[in-house]
Amino acid sequence: MKKLVMILLVLCLAAVAVIGTLDARTGLPVPAAASAVPAAETDSTASAGQNNYVIAGDEYQSPETDAAAPEQETQQETQQEAQQEDSSAAGTETATEEGPVSGRLDYQAMYALHDKEDKVLRIGDEEERWGDYFYVLYSQCSQIENYFDSMAAYYGMRFGWTDPIEEGTEETFAETASETAETLMVQLAALEKFAADHDISLGEEELAAVEEQKKQDRLSALGEDATDEDFSAVRQQVYLSDEMYDRIVRQNILYQTCFNRLYGEKAEKLSDEEALQYLKDNGYLSAAHILFQNTDPETGEKLDDEALAAKRAELEALVTELRAIEDDEERVKAFLEKVKELSEDPGSAYYPEGYTFTEGRMVPEFENAAKALEDYAVSDIVETAYGYHVLLRLPLKADAVVEFSSTNNEARTARMLAANALYGKQLQETADALALNWLDGVEAPKLLDYVNP
Repeated sequence: MKKLVMILLVLCLAAVAVIGTLDARTGLPVPAAASAVPAAETDSTASAGQNNYVIAGDEYQSPETDAAAPEQETQQETQQEAQQEDSSAAGTETATEEGPVSGRLDYQAMYALHDKEDKVLRIGDEEERWGDYFYVLYSQCSQIENYFDSMAAYYGMRFGWTDPIEEGTEETFAETASETAETLMVQLAALEKFAADHDISLGEEELAAVEEQKKQDRLSALGEDATDEDFSAVRQQVYLSDEMYDRIVRQNILYQTCFNRLYGEKAEKLSDEEALQYLKDNGYLSAAHILFQNTDPETGEKLDDEALAAKRAELEALVTELRAIEDDEERVKAFLEKVKELSEDPGSAYYPEGYTFTEGRMVPEFENAAKALEDYAVSDIVETAYGYHVLLRLPLKADAVVEFSSTNNEARTARMLAANALYGKQLQETADALALNWLDGVEAPKLLDYVNP
């Protein structure tokens, strides 16, 4: 089975399924794309090669997106480029008429394969109902069909269920939908097993949070005048039973509860040694810098040679002054004071103690200069596209701010990232140990049998 996708993706589908955008074809709410649902407390540094219970790099983004900041490129730009590449990858047939792409699934016919209460598959020791599985499958398939429609409407590209999911692979959209549905069902079971194995359950405070989330979901979906019965009726339209909805909301709270019990709300239970080892294992560096920009901050125009020479001369004097300080801690103190006083990097307001970053986050000249320094050493002048820099290499610290949450601008420390990575690894191991098997006489529905021309 493929590596599991982030656990909170499916857990958030319940709420967004009933408050998402209305489908123009049916008038029913459509579940939001799983890849668009953020998690609350997850590691933003995970790559595709790591476990997928921790979120990939699009969740958290530091605020230094100004041109003067030493980031190589913003994550938003990276995502836009990836989306542009994806849009041209797999479509081979141009749409010739307006409207949705043909080949919709007949969900009612597929749903009628079994009674919603029938047990159809086993995950570990637990059996799962057809209705619960079908909701997850429907969510995945709906998103794929929405993708088909979007690609046809915006790019004039026609996709079908037998097309490859991406260029260079043989896996089709139909296969991906089925495999992802099974993967998400395993995730549901894995979190429940993980909590049971660690003797973690929802207390009064967490149960109150569950009820509050349900209330907010109802308000967001239907407004203040709606009743629970109204909200239930809307959920039934997307095959989401009351029991499955309750399970998903509880798991959203349980996910965070497990993290808090094991590591603390701010990962304060994780040791310095574990946090520092995470930074080392993932190639993190720490450095402060003083930047003199090579452009006029008001006009954005390039400074003339005389102005640039003056800035360079001032930095050279600073290098001499700072290197003359013999005590390491005094040098750090003096350097950071100069950062506050002189640096023209707006990111310094968010990272007054310097940047803690991993490979590829900074422009190459900045990164290479930091790598070449010993701890507490001051660099020569480093020139980048932004201007002139002087760097001070800093030792790694467990509570150094690494990034900020894109949802609430909350600082994320190295300790928090390390705890989330470890938590994700533990959840992944639990999921990997769970086998999914269809019960005797039952098999996964063949999606291609239910495609309407």
